[in-house]
Amino acid sequence: MKILIIYAGNGLADDLSLAAVKRIHTVLNELEVNVKQWSLDYQDITEEFLSELSIAEGVVLATTVEWIGIGGRMQTFLDRCYHSNQQELFQGKYLMSVAFTKTNGDRDASNYLTKCWDMLGGLEGVNVCGRIENSVELETNERTISIIDKKTEDFYRVLNQKRDTLPTGTGYSPKYISNEMELDRPDTFTKMNIIDEYVGENKANKIIEEDPFIAEQRKDILEISDFLKQQLNQNDNLSGNKYIDRFLQTFICEDPSFNCTYNIIITDQKNKDIILKVKDKKLAGYIGTDPSADVIINIDTNILDEVIKGKLTIQRGFLTGKLKAKGNFTLLYEFDNIFKFTDF
Repeated sequence: MKILIIYAGNGLADDLSLAAVKRIHTVLNELEVNVKQWSLDYQDITEEFLSELSIAEGVVLATTVEWIGIGGRMQTFLDRCYHSNQQELFQGKYLMSVAFTKTNGDRDASNYLTKCWDMLGGLEGVNVCGRIENSVELETNERTISIIDKKTEDFYRVLNQKRDTLPTGTGYSPKYISNEMELDRPDTFTKMNIIDEYVGENKANKIIEEDPFIAEQRKDILEISDFLKQQLNQNDNLSGNKYIDRFLQTFICEDPSFNCTYNIIITDQKNKDIILKVKDKKLAGYIGTDPSADVIINIDTNILDEVIKGKLTIQRGFLTGKLKAKGNFTLLYEFDNIFKFTDF
């Protein structure tokens, strides 16, 4: 087991937290714990500390309250830990906060250390705080020494047992959706990136119903998303009918045994792919994708416009590389026989 100690006192012989840290260090050594200690000064030890933290089980943060707060050195150290953006290193690491004073503010300082550690992603372990007249009492008073010893032993047990703790609101950091969107052209506003990516049902279901107001908001969002999906679906179908209607108008098939499914993938537009199903001399056309289709044709709108205007056959487009196709090539060549386009 390894425990790191951060001491943020003034380093003088009569400093209260220095005496407490010495006692804690002694007890941990008796428990055969590997201890590494730093005294905060004007040097930045953050990088070294974070490196050691990755292989440690717990941390002791000790400070002396001169008049209020945790002192500039400890605050600077915690700020650097936060700005390191390595909160994952603090997860599962227990804290023993130590705060002593000759006046007042010891409990506030201890709670503040615990809160900071919680916000960094760590776990609360043990708190030691008190008002002591002088450091001699910490070194000679049997009752005071016994309290520090028991607190240190409790901290050792917490680490050894990997004791579970309840989640707290302090460490909760809501994640916000970035407001940066790439708007290269109007058609980037599709059903996929407006509804499913931002206010889709999957993400809306993750909203925490903390109170009736939030629950009502969630309901409103789902209703709006459903409405927008319907509108966008209608737009998709309308834009696809230009081609589907043309296929239906020009379809000619006299062979009742000819059954085939064509999937036309429109490469320069999203959600515009067309499925054409021929069965019993009838044609059904709709928007969609069918990976199991007999013939899959990859084509852009410019070439497809030439095809439906009778300026280019599918066979010639395939041979000249203007479109790509895979599947049953016999059925591919039949495409030009069952659709008789004329130039208009």
